[in-house]
Amino acid sequence: MFSYIIGELKIIKEEFIVIENNNIGYKIYMPQNSISKLIKNEVYKIFTEFIVREDAVLLYGFLDDDELEMFLSLKQVSGIGPKAALSILSTLTVQEIKLAIIGNEVKELSRAPGVGTKTASRIILELTDKIDIDSIVSPDNDFEVDNTKNEDYDIAVDALMNLGYTRQDAVNALKEVDFSNLSLSEIIKQALKRI
Repeated sequence: MFSYIIGELKIIKEEFIVIENNNIGYKIYMPQNSISKLIKNEVYKIFTEFIVREDAVLLYGFLDDDELEMFLSLKQVSGIGPKAALSILSTLTVQEIKLAIIGNEVKELSRAPGVGTKTASRIILELTDKIDIDSIVSPDNDFEVDNTKNEDYDIAVDALMNLGYTRQDAVNALKEVDFSNLSLSEIIKQALKRI
């Protein structure tokens, strides 16, 4: 219904904000990570998702498309509702969630309140194939992915470094990976298990 709302931030609470647009105050639930970046009385563009339940009509907001897309992906996992998805995004950044999913880090996802190991395992199971490795590789690097080992190796090193690992950690992890018959995504996943 609403793709985004641009307005002045009037109220900041722990779980939601109120944005005023054309004399209407929109109560928008947001991840705490995002709320902490906002300043009262500033104008913001908030990407939104409108959710109607039996007992409530709620508006969820995000600072960018990546956050919104991750929220929508998490919400599609069986057993994950909007509240749990928001809790995960309040605890981990989008990149940290992607890293946890690709690296099969159940414990990392379980840091979010209300997310147990079973739920975290389900998230990994259902979203692993939906994580775009290219979104982890830095957009500043212009290279094409092909099937040669050297090309995949360079891209895998770059992707691991963009996830916060040192070059040495990336190189050491990739030494232990057998590249034969593995896609770039699988190479990176295997390397993450060895870091």
